[in-house]
Amino acid sequence: MIISKSQIQNILKAYGSQNNHKVQKKEGVKGPAKQDSISISEESRLKQQVLKAVKQEPDIRADKVEELRERIAAGTYTLEAGEVAEKMIARAIVDKLI
Repeated sequence: MIISKSQIQNILKAYGSQNNHKVQKKEGVKGPAKQDSISISEESRLKQQVLKAVKQEPDIRADKVEELRERIAAGTYTLEAGEVAEKMIARAIVDKLI
């Protein structure tokens, strides 16, 4: 099916005239203006509190970083390649699910 420019213009004219009627009807409505209001659910309030608490925590756990630095400097820090691979794969799976 081929749609011509004239068909599109006819549709736009018809749609435009429908919108004009709607606007005119709305303009004729009189009465007291209603005020908008919102209500935040208890769940949303709890989420906001948790988010605020998380933002207050530091991004870096200084105690953990210091412990790792000491172990690396002492040469006692070992890392199992299999464990690293498992954690990487698990994280990738979780990221895809979320």
